[in-house]
Amino acid sequence: MTRPSPRFRLAAPLALAALLVGLTACSADAGDAGTAADDDTRTVATAYGDVEVPADAQRVVAVSYDTPWQLAAVGVTPVAMQDYSAYAESFTASQQELIADTDTVGAFFELNIEAVMAAEPDLIVGDVLEIDEATFTELSKIAPTAIFEGEYRGDWRAIGAGIADAVGQADVFDSAKQSYDDELARVQGDYADVLARPWAAIGDGDVEGGFSVLYPGGSVGALFFDDLGATPASSIPEEEEGDKGWMYISPELTTTVLGGAEIIVTGADPMGELSDSLTGTLQTPLFTALPAAQSGQVYGVWSSVTDYGTALEWLGAVEETVLIPASAS
Repeated sequence: MTRPSPRFRLAAPLALAALLVGLTACSADAGDAGTAADDDTRTVATAYGDVEVPADAQRVVAVSYDTPWQLAAVGVTPVAMQDYSAYAESFTASQQELIADTDTVGAFFELNIEAVMAAEPDLIVGDVLEIDEATFTELSKIAPTAIFEGEYRGDWRAIGAGIADAVGQADVFDSAKQSYDDELARVQGDYADVLARPWAAIGDGDVEGGFSVLYPGGSVGALFFDDLGATPASSIPEEEEGDKGWMYISPELTTTVLGGAEIIVTGADPMGELSDSLTGTLQTPLFTALPAAQSGQVYGVWSSVTDYGTALEWLGAVEETVLIPASAS
């Protein structure tokens, strides 16, 4: 999912500290009771160690950007989540429906601890991108807190599996994974010839006319090159350590980097519209002269996947928007 630029501000006023001390004492008493009633809790492995969570959590608070949809994908509606109003246009209709009229606990990298407490959670879930160990410790004073991590930023598979386990819905997650894997196998078989052609995946750049190339080490690149199995164009430079799944490319290198690609996919919103930055890049003389552009093989694809449900939506969009037209060319 497209996220805003990280800016971290932890809202925890001094008045809250006294409340947390009281909650810590209460949590200790509750912990003793939980040990005696084993059926009431479960142990889950998290990024910060094993955590005892409710066996049947009723008030789950999502404290990371993708978490609400990862919960909803396994049938759990969070009672509070981030404020997404600034980014609503980047979401699908179903995603917008989920975030409407829900209590908020701050914004991306601006977690409001006091708001989390006010939501009265019996379980808090999120991922390590936004929740470091110090924040995890503070949240754990409010309620059991399960924070997960993957192999790369936005690794929805690993993080989603952990969240599903935390809320006791691992079977639902596994079933959704199987549905996706089955459909993916069909698509790979039906369009093997198109996937064997050289591809490039690009996103917004950092300068006018520039762009970024996307690699399997990032969430979007992993969809196209690991899951779908598209063949990367040989003209794409090797991913360098620390690139986090993408590399910015300056405009003058457009031909060098993308000249070997027969198919180019770009990021797009749910309506298939490109960002102003990408639209400008695609209109530059260097880009319009590329073989893929000359043959009409440049496609905008919504790729903000957070779970296996949205992965199925993405796969359908790729088939309809890219694979069917490309197979006819």
